[in-house]
Amino acid sequence: MKKWRLWIVLSVLCSLLSGCWSSTPIEELNMQIGVALDSAEESGGEEVANPEGGHHKKPEKIISTYQFTIPQGSGGAVMKSSASSSSFKNYYNMSETSDSIFEAMRQLSLRTRRTPIGHHLKVIVISEKLARSNNLTKIIDFFTRDNDIRPSVMLFVSKGMAKDVLENALPGQTPAFVLEGIFNNRDRNMGIWEPVSLAKVVGPLQGKKSFLLQNVIPIDQETKLSGAGVFNGGTGKLVGFLDESELEGMAWLTGKGLGGVLKTYNPENNDLLTYEVKSMHSKIKANVNNGQISFNVKIKSTGRYAEVFAEKSKKLHDGIVKKDKALLQKRVLEMVQTTVTKMQKELHTEAAGFGTSLHNQHPAVWRSVKDNWDETFSKIPITYEVNLNIEEYGASDTTAE
Repeated sequence: MKKWRLWIVLSVLCSLLSGCWSSTPIEELNMQIGVALDSAEESGGEEVANPEGGHHKKPEKIISTYQFTIPQGSGGAVMKSSASSSSFKNYYNMSETSDSIFEAMRQLSLRTRRTPIGHHLKVIVISEKLARSNNLTKIIDFFTRDNDIRPSVMLFVSKGMAKDVLENALPGQTPAFVLEGIFNNRDRNMGIWEPVSLAKVVGPLQGKKSFLLQNVIPIDQETKLSGAGVFNGGTGKLVGFLDESELEGMAWLTGKGLGGVLKTYNPENNDLLTYEVKSMHSKIKANVNNGQISFNVKIKSTGRYAEVFAEKSKKLHDGIVKKDKALLQKRVLEMVQTTVTKMQKELHTEAAGFGTSLHNQHPAVWRSVKDNWDETFSKIPITYEVNLNIEEYGASDTTAE
């Protein structure tokens, strides 16, 4: 009897280990990894009659492009064996047009038997035209509400068509994964801004605080990060772009760079001088004198010589190092001033944290100017102090004596 009871218990346990009865095989799922959102110009801004009288603007139609990965072991394995490695893609894209992103997603059900899921979504790319004409809160509303989509999804803006970004990748690579992975190189290039996720963008949008989103463009068969889009906190819309040099200036201004390269030229002989940034720090001090606001920015950095295109016969000594340091500091100052001038005179949007410093250091003054901060900022004088410390000379015969 004991043996029979044991066999019964084991049989029940085996039935429980047979798998998830309500699961769907991975081959039957469309794993969504990237989304591109573009404006459908031909159908945007159309006025329609209101049933209760009057007119209102019909919501702008959006071209939603979804990138799906091909699971290993599905039809993709067959495709790979029958196609050359240079033409094989381990992803595919599908597009739908609607004024509702949710509806566009459900429209895909008319074209494929596989169920789209958003658990693995990595990136959302928004076109310049769409970001300029719509508050970002409206654009990402569906993604912030959907329980299947993680708040760690990264946001990008793109000059031109966003869907082109999801089409460009080297053979064997997937555009969405490439975009996500590029942020791992932040310690190597200051043209890579800090990643902004759905979770991180909600606060600035709700608090009407201006911010940056990394700009990405298609180039040849690749995608490239190229500067950043500036979003105005008051409107939640894109107001312009910082180019690659101006974004580097922003990294120095805010101290958010993790590492990279600083390059300049000696005006006396046009020799190249390259400095590898190992660390940087920035402090913005707000000053209020008789009601007049001003700022002082202190920037510090440590690094090493990376390239010195000088005569090899010249040994590096304190005099030369001091001159090189001055040239590098001048270059940092130029980039920072250019970036601030762009914000003050052209974009009329402050996205570097000056308002935060004023808020923390002089809260009463901040309360009096916060409602019109961007315009106030455009007239505020700013001074700078830049101090670079060259700690290493590198493995070269031009070592300091």
